[in-house]
Amino acid sequence: MRRSTMLALCALVPMALQAQQPDTVRRRSGLPRDVMREAVAQYNEPAALRNEGATEIAAGRDIQGNVAVLSGPLTIAGHVTGRVVALNSDVILKPSAHIDGDVLVVVGNVEGRDAAYIGGELRIYRERLAYTVQDGALQVANAGSGEDVPWWRRWEGRRQASGSKIQVASAGAYNRVEGLPINLGPQMYRDFSGGSARLDAYAVVRTASSFRADDNDIGHNLHGEARFGRASGWLVGARLFDIVDPTESWQLSNLEAGLSSALFRRDYRDYYERHGGSVEAGVFAGRNATFTVSYGDEHWLPRVARPAWTLFRSDVAWRDNPVADAAHLHLVQAGLTVDTRSDVDNPWTGWYLRAELERGAGHIDSLGLLSVPRTHAGDGRLTYDRGFLDVRRYNRLSPGRQLNLRVVAGGWLGGDPLPVERRFSVDGPGALPGFEFRSMRAGDDVATCTPAVAAPGYPAQCDRMLLAQAEYRASLHWGLFDWGNDNGWHPGHLHGDAAWVLFADAGRGWLVGDETQPMTYGRGVIPSLSSFRTDMGVGLDFDEIGVYLAKALSTPGQPARAFVRLRHRF
Repeated sequence: MRRSTMLALCALVPMALQAQQPDTVRRRSGLPRDVMREAVAQYNEPAALRNEGATEIAAGRDIQGNVAVLSGPLTIAGHVTGRVVALNSDVILKPSAHIDGDVLVVVGNVEGRDAAYIGGELRIYRERLAYTVQDGALQVANAGSGEDVPWWRRWEGRRQASGSKIQVASAGAYNRVEGLPINLGPQMYRDFSGGSARLDAYAVVRTASSFRADDNDIGHNLHGEARFGRASGWLVGARLFDIVDPTESWQLSNLEAGLSSALFRRDYRDYYERHGGSVEAGVFAGRNATFTVSYGDEHWLPRVARPAWTLFRSDVAWRDNPVADAAHLHLVQAGLTVDTRSDVDNPWTGWYLRAELERGAGHIDSLGLLSVPRTHAGDGRLTYDRGFLDVRRYNRLSPGRQLNLRVVAGGWLGGDPLPVERRFSVDGPGALPGFEFRSMRAGDDVATCTPAVAAPGYPAQCDRMLLAQAEYRASLHWGLFDWGNDNGWHPGHLHGDAAWVLFADAGRGWLVGDETQPMTYGRGVIPSLSSFRTDMGVGLDFDEIGVYLAKALSTPGQPARAFVRLRHRF
């Protein structure tokens, strides 16, 4: 097994799996008020079937209208012509289940969604719904808008929703520069009738250093934010920080990158130090869309790899952490996130879009080590523009089949050459898993834009990059006995979310400038598709963990490579 497969064994740490929670679970403010009201309103609407407690719709049974269940579970094997709403309830869908309308689940999981037919939209929320029963109707607890509630009641509600605690938690992925960074400090939250506010004030303890003042092993991260509005509104925030950040975090999750480092001394990221502050403002529309603009004043510094502890392969040297630029920069950033996925954990339909623009202006104190030429003003001044785009589309083709597509693009838009901290690569298990990560290959390496002689650590050196990924997913059907079936047999499932996956990837990076130089193109040119690295592969995805085998197509001599991902590939 190749070194790139070591990420697979990270799944042996079950506690780490529990740490990977979707954004919808981590929100301190709980279930949004608009979702609460919608769920209760749907439950109170006339329904062909309404029940509290365990409910079953057997195979062959037709429900002409809506179904509403409170504190189930709800098991569906028959046909529902309307909508299904399940509150504080799990939903179990048999392969014969057929639902014509939407499915809304609040505080619960949906089992068997890959086999059943759902004609409408599937939405799942994990936060608990607080409700009361008045005059036979369900009502959201403390759901008053504020206008018809006395001021002292609103104040009491705000006090009950406020709170604080001391946080001791990971501040990021375990890595060869810090070891495990730990956030330590108070976390305060306040909910009021028109919105919410929070303050996080952390010391960042870097466990790989020796706790001496000259080692800079204690950082800080203070962040405050106020949101005005519930379903939609605007926000303002400010931040002071002394942290260590990765140059690229879009390829792998913190969990995957951290476990690979901690267990097998295989770090898939490079790091630099950031010290400064920023302010931001933005607007949001529920959980589906957020737009922010920020201004920051930052100092960047290189960091070196330390003898961080690992469980295995402790006799192997860490890959060098590439030497980054030392710079003082003023950054203006704009970011847009749009998320219409049916479920953050296991999306069947919807879009995910993340777009970023950054303009940096300042001074380079010392240049990091790259093996590609860079030219800057003689006095070290630097001004650049950079963009990043990640677009994903999830398409449900049938109850058990899915086609997912992803395009990632990013790079230099104008100005001076990008600093080391803002360059790109298309390399490793999160991008092109059919190729070995950060390894010297014959000729120029278009995955990292590395020429024949590489700088220490094989840094990402591309001015621009483009990656396209596609996967076809189909349910895993196994012949299993089902004693609840009259025939005693039906094609059951090994796991409710198990699937086999066929995937393909194509991508490369390139430099911008003098087209006579290797891997360099004009500012308005995209390299020919024949120059892209390509691979394809197959795998088994069991929801929490996927096992895959990828084979390089553009370089047939590359051996097939096995790898494992936690959660889905994207």
